[in-house]
Amino acid sequence: MGLIMGAPLEKELFVQTLADHIQSKLVPFKPSKCAEPPRKSELKPPWLPHLTRIPVIQSPSLEHFVQLVEKGTPFVMKHCLEHWPALQKWCLQYLADNFGCRTVPIEIGSTYTSDKWSQKLVTLKEFIETYILNPSDEIAYLAQYELFSHIPKLKEDIIPLDYCAVAEEGLVTNCWFGPEGTVSPLHHDQYNNLFCQVHGYKRFTLFERGVDMHPHPHHLLANTSQIDIEAPRVDLFPDYEDKTVWSGDLGPGDVLYIPKFWWHHVRALSPSLSVSFWWKE
Repeated sequence: MGLIMGAPLEKELFVQTLADHIQSKLVPFKPSKCAEPPRKSELKPPWLPHLTRIPVIQSPSLEHFVQLVEKGTPFVMKHCLEHWPALQKWCLQYLADNFGCRTVPIEIGSTYTSDKWSQKLVTLKEFIETYILNPSDEIAYLAQYELFSHIPKLKEDIIPLDYCAVAEEGLVTNCWFGPEGTVSPLHHDQYNNLFCQVHGYKRFTLFERGVDMHPHPHHLLANTSQIDIEAPRVDLFPDYEDKTVWSGDLGPGDVLYIPKFWWHHVRALSPSLSVSFWWKE
């Protein structure tokens, strides 16, 4: 049963269908009854050199979006997700009640660069109850996971944005779900990214592509900086003080465009659930 309810396979249509059928028999579907939305932490941002606020755009047209993308810099879009049922439905209780029996892989540790970092399989309900509703010093994160391949029912609540039409190759859709305090250390990706904030709040700190952010020497972490921007060692990396930083906070309904190869650091300021659309040009 754990395998059936577990991670998606290469040819998983039958497995998905069987898992959904079993779940529907075992767990009667419950409508969403979300409590108060999570509060945003008042955590002060770290010291940042030469700070630039990420510009905010109100629901641009597709033509305007293309013009913004061509500039090659990040921007936040408002009021682009109001047609998503997920914005009203996805809260901790709804996910635990209806999909809690499904098995998911979670990361354990402050960041994936930590010596104590590990992974394990848990049910979604166990993840929510143990690590989000009753947080402890042990941080857990459901990160960069194809949740919608695993649980197709959830995919009904999100709709790929019209802006994704700029993608010349297939979209990669991932879910990011965790408690307040999850951190993605400073890194870059080979994809353009539309990062959609559904539940809770996140803080983004970005540096331009091509800037030397002192990546780890090991090839497995070559896309990850050695600099901890929340406690930068300027004695080790004195040029950090010369960098230009782009920063901004996301709340429910916000969408952040991150150009590929831009360095970005992410901290959750509350329990948070996000969806990202990645594509290559």
